[in-house]
Amino acid sequence: MDWKDLERLRSPGFSEGRRGYDRHEVDRFLEQLVDWLETDAAHDIGQVAVTRKLELVGKSTAHILLTTEQEAEELRRQAKEDIAELREEAEADAGGVRKAADDYAAQVREEATAEASETIEEGLRRRARIDDEIKELEAQRDAALEKMERLKAELEATMEGHRPVVSSSQGTLT
Repeated sequence: MDWKDLERLRSPGFSEGRRGYDRHEVDRFLEQLVDWLETDAAHDIGQVAVTRKLELVGKSTAHILLTTEQEAEELRRQAKEDIAELREEAEADAGGVRKAADDYAAQVREEATAEASETIEEGLRRRARIDDEIKELEAQRDAALEKMERLKAELEATMEGHRPVVSSSQGTLT
């Protein structure tokens, strides 16, 4: 009989007689059981116990590994979701910063264009005033030259009238 199979001890499978189990079978079984208990029982039971413990440890380890794998997969999935969410937020923030920078650049260009236009207009107004002043000065110069010409003519006429007349025959002044 294989005593390593402890399940056989729980249900030995005796044949039934008129008054219960066959007595010779039961006696033989008990004799073999006693022999086994006196010799190899401790060793065999220890091996069975170790085997069962190892089976339990194996099942427990398999369960732990499965749970760990499932948790790792969940962590990977959650990390991917978090990364995708962070990427979306970063892209949205970058888009906002880009728009703000574009708006600021457009505003600065507009202000610079307005300032340049104002500066150009001021320069043109100053140039027009200077041109007007030059025309006025030229008109004053022309008037002064004309007046000087008249004064010259008057002076010459006055000088002509006050010159002594010299007669050619006598060389005397009259």
